[in-house]
Amino acid sequence: MIDSLVTLLGRFHPLIVHLPIGFLLLGLMMVFYDRKEKKHLGMLKFAFLWGAISTLLALITGLVQYDQEGYQWSDIQWHLTLGVVTTVLSFAYYFHFIDFTFFKRIPEKLLAFSLLFVLILTGHLGGNLTHGSDHLTEPLPQGLKDALGMEPPSVIFELNPDDFRGLPLYGGVIQPILDLKCLSCHNKKKSKGELLLNDYKGIVSGGESGEVINFETPRKSLIWKYIHLPLKDEMHMPPKAKTQLTKAEIKVISRWIELGANENEVIRDLGLERSVFSSFFPKNTMGIYPKIEIPSANLEVVENLKDLGINIAPIFKTAAFLEVSCVNMSLFEDQLLDSLLLIKDHIVYLDLGKTKITDSVFSSLEQFQYLTVLKLDNTEITGKGIGKLSGLIHLKQINLTNTEVKCQKIQPKTFNLTPHPFKLNLLSFWYVLANLKGVFEFGNYKVDAIPSDKIIY
Repeated sequence: MIDSLVTLLGRFHPLIVHLPIGFLLLGLMMVFYDRKEKKHLGMLKFAFLWGAISTLLALITGLVQYDQEGYQWSDIQWHLTLGVVTTVLSFAYYFHFIDFTFFKRIPEKLLAFSLLFVLILTGHLGGNLTHGSDHLTEPLPQGLKDALGMEPPSVIFELNPDDFRGLPLYGGVIQPILDLKCLSCHNKKKSKGELLLNDYKGIVSGGESGEVINFETPRKSLIWKYIHLPLKDEMHMPPKAKTQLTKAEIKVISRWIELGANENEVIRDLGLERSVFSSFFPKNTMGIYPKIEIPSANLEVVENLKDLGINIAPIFKTAAFLEVSCVNMSLFEDQLLDSLLLIKDHIVYLDLGKTKITDSVFSSLEQFQYLTVLKLDNTEITGKGIGKLSGLIHLKQINLTNTEVKCQKIQPKTFNLTPHPFKLNLLSFWYVLANLKGVFEFGNYKVDAIPSDKIIY
């Protein structure tokens, strides 16, 4: 019984701790307001007396909560230490006003600024304990976080696309999601709603509102309900100020609940589609471009080419591969392409559209071993010698729109869309697809008819 009462006393700390903040800030504001005429000494003594008393009560209840709730010393030490300092300064300021000889000698400005600084810092550290160390920065837009040099949120985990089906759905996917998005409020130190989400036992046990998993009617589960509520709904989880679940995370948690919220069932035994987990596979940051590490291009060479009027930029902010465009050089001719040979192993995107190039460029283009996207639209290209490009194994997209290229100039095996080594996934051409049968392999894809197809507008 006594232990229960002591624990209850500690639980009053979050309530009592706001009293000294109010009293002391009121007193400090009055000190500034009444700094010249000194007409409100009685009110100042009252504010600092109760500020000091309530600070002492907050310190005592905080010590009890630390002892009873299992906080680690490393987490609490600075908040507790500064709480002691705040208590000492509060009483010192009160004794200063009642003309206690020793404290009267301390400069009032030193007391005021010291107390204000320590009060703010102690409150901030207390907020960190209650809401997490990022409770002030988490709601900021990611762009502002980047500008301030804050680390972007890290990926919770990645699934190996080759063997993820051998993982237990709960342990391999669900719990890692809960650890990142829910554990800041539902852990052993801080269990909002008396709900623990740090392990399967806690999830099944539920909280003060009862069970959060309804095994008989899964869609009536509180977890299922709360994560599907609109963001503006006060019952939506996670809370609006917290990092939200992604659509993929909501989907996989929902499917887990619908399938019985089992702790040990393996993904392959649940019959879940691969698409449910695709968002957790390692991201291909290079897209269609070669996944090859190369040193950066010679900066002096790049600058000289820019002086000619050629647009050159990295395909990504930190990539060594380059995107080159001659869109502003309508008089760009074949011989100028030779100047790009100095950085040929860095060019993956090349736009020669609307220039004066001819079929002679194919002899030079075949040397651009990492070329991935090639734009030759609106030129006098006829296609003669275009077969030389078949040696470019990374070439994925070609734009031949509004050129003189004729179907017969492109041999069937030269631009086969499917087999290695020439794997184009986009070919822009100024011809009806029916005219290209026998020249390109498009596959036997069919689109089912829908009722709206018969509507005449």
